[in-house]
Amino acid sequence: MRGRSPLLAVCGTRPEAIKLAPVIHALRERGQNVVLVATGQHPDLAPVMLREAGLTPDIDLAVNQPGATPAQLLAAILTYISPVFAAYRPQLAIVQGDTVSALAAALGAAYARVPVAHVEAGLRTGDAEEPFPEEMQRILVAPLASLHFAPTCRAKAALLREGVAATQIHVTGNSGIDALFHTIARLKADPGLRAAMSSRFPFVAMAKRPLILATVHRSENIGPRLHSIAAAIARLAGFCEAEIVVPMHPNPKVQTQLRERLNGLQGIHLISAVDHSSMVWLMQNSHLLLTDSGGLQEEAPSLGLRTLVLRTTTERMEGLTSGAAELVDLSADSIVGAVRRTLSRPRMAPVHPFGDGQASERIAAIIDEWLGVRAEPGPLLSETR
Repeated sequence: MRGRSPLLAVCGTRPEAIKLAPVIHALRERGQNVVLVATGQHPDLAPVMLREAGLTPDIDLAVNQPGATPAQLLAAILTYISPVFAAYRPQLAIVQGDTVSALAAALGAAYARVPVAHVEAGLRTGDAEEPFPEEMQRILVAPLASLHFAPTCRAKAALLREGVAATQIHVTGNSGIDALFHTIARLKADPGLRAAMSSRFPFVAMAKRPLILATVHRSENIGPRLHSIAAAIARLAGFCEAEIVVPMHPNPKVQTQLRERLNGLQGIHLISAVDHSSMVWLMQNSHLLLTDSGGLQEEAPSLGLRTLVLRTTTERMEGLTSGAAELVDLSADSIVGAVRRTLSRPRMAPVHPFGDGQASERIAAIIDEWLGVRAEPGPLLSETR
């Protein structure tokens, strides 16, 4: 099969780039021909992550349309990816997560009668509005997929409840933890890289108060919720309780609200969006994480970093049950109170509720076997719940 049509991996956003990269590398190390298609959904973020992972798209659909609705983006990606399926006739399409790119690629593959493998399958909040449209999109991908790579047993259970056959579901751990461990190893092995981080973020070494890392970008948080989050950050810095670094998502609505409330305040560092190495380094040097990001909820426990989740619900309950994360009510008073309470607690030891760093090898081994290639089995999963 290796000499025949390729596998097609589709990536459009920063999280997809981080989490698909180790899967693509693992497949290529096994001799599989993987064609990487970039959709252009996150033109400012995804290419940076792919370059950092040593990957270059073979095809760039470049469909980025500033201000486009999810429906418009879906239509554009589906329009431009359909000829790719027709030209390559891949054995398998690989999509990741819950993005418009993932849904469009899965639909395009289904119309082309190409099987779909879904990496990070089965995450559910049970609330169609939280997050929107991601909850809807990942539910829609499920019936289109032939292979479901569930990161945890909880995710597998969700798929089973929706009627997915148990034989199609494989609990592998989350490939984002593979990427995290790789980045940790790079930082540890490269003193020049660490020195570059210290130079780029001098406020880290100069901070005389606990350092808090805060990220917010979810569409449902834009508006009154983001106003409350920014107000809480301003209060914490104003009372000299913490030094706070805020990498800002390129979304202009997010940037406008954050700058209006936080720009120029002492103890607050508004910085541009960062690459994966920089984000991991900042997490390693922080005392607390405030975030509505799914990927950071997964990575923080493995770094021993307590997390306050700035959402009303989460599809990553494993972080909460492990004691590494806490959902916080999105009022300024509640956020400030939760930060004060959490900073008073001792640092936690790393825990690994989302994987052991070998998910990509498992996924590659399963795909190899599914394609009919006799291969050594992937590593057994021991730590993922």
